[in-house]
Amino acid sequence: MNKKLGFALVVALAAVQLQASEMIEGIVARVGDRIITRTQYARRLHDGLAEIEKTSPPEQVAARKDEYRKSLMNDLLSELLLKDRADRLGLSVSQAELNDAVKRLKDQYGITTDAQFTESLQSSGMTRPEMEARLRDTILTNKVFSKELKPREELTDRELREKYDKEKDKYRLPERAHLREIILVKPADGAGAAAVQQKADELAAQARSGEDFAKLAAANSQVSTKDKGGDMGEVARGELLPDLDKAVFNSAPGTVVGPIATKSGYHILKIEQRLPSEVPAFESVKEKLRKDVSDDTFQRDYKSYVDRLRKDAFIQINEANIPTV
Repeated sequence: MNKKLGFALVVALAAVQLQASEMIEGIVARVGDRIITRTQYARRLHDGLAEIEKTSPPEQVAARKDEYRKSLMNDLLSELLLKDRADRLGLSVSQAELNDAVKRLKDQYGITTDAQFTESLQSSGMTRPEMEARLRDTILTNKVFSKELKPREELTDRELREKYDKEKDKYRLPERAHLREIILVKPADGAGAAAVQQKADELAAQARSGEDFAKLAAANSQVSTKDKGGDMGEVARGELLPDLDKAVFNSAPGTVVGPIATKSGYHILKIEQRLPSEVPAFESVKEKLRKDVSDDTFQRDYKSYVDRLRKDAFIQINEANIPTV
């Protein structure tokens, strides 16, 4: 075969393969020379929706998913704009910096071995390369911000006090109760349900007769709080299932309520303390107030900065390639 013809054929085949790859893969958006593929977008969408499922109250899941879907494209475009800006500024992340970030991450979660770390990543559905890529992006983003955004001055205690006095109701605590629990799980197949209910009745009677609730919980409860004597800590009005919430917040401290049947099992609760809705003292919320001010300032500066980058960037979005599920 003619060498020139052979080379041209190779180039042509490569171009066809690239076009086919793009058609199969699908490019959702371009920012300069960088792209977001359909697979990348779908993965982020899947991961984000799964996280909402795990961490949001059931009544808020639908709204949060809708909000996430609406914001995802802008979030991904912002990430690419920041990477592009990092390239222009000559910024990069060294392996030493990445290793140090991984170490800090392990220390934060009390992980001491690589095996534990790998297991933790697997349980969250993430591979180590994916985790390291996200860490690298975070480090790079922070480098861009430290170089391009002016340092944020912290408010003095006097300024924070003035803000607290104006917005103190924003920090109002809801009505709360300190609870202990005993939960007996219902059999999955229904067999033996009557025996479980009878056991729950007996435990509730023992608790009401004055037996130590913490010891009853440690010996009989079938959920993780048994290791703490059933201690649930403080629970705000509205956080529990409706039947449990009603029983707790209509009862006095020291009362044992239940057993109350739910889909998962039989609940016996002891109300250790009832706490009214109240505005906490300034000193107890000062640092949270300081953080809120800093976060608000950062979000404002971040949005303004990314908007400036967008004005100067070539951005193309292919709506037809955006996955919905």
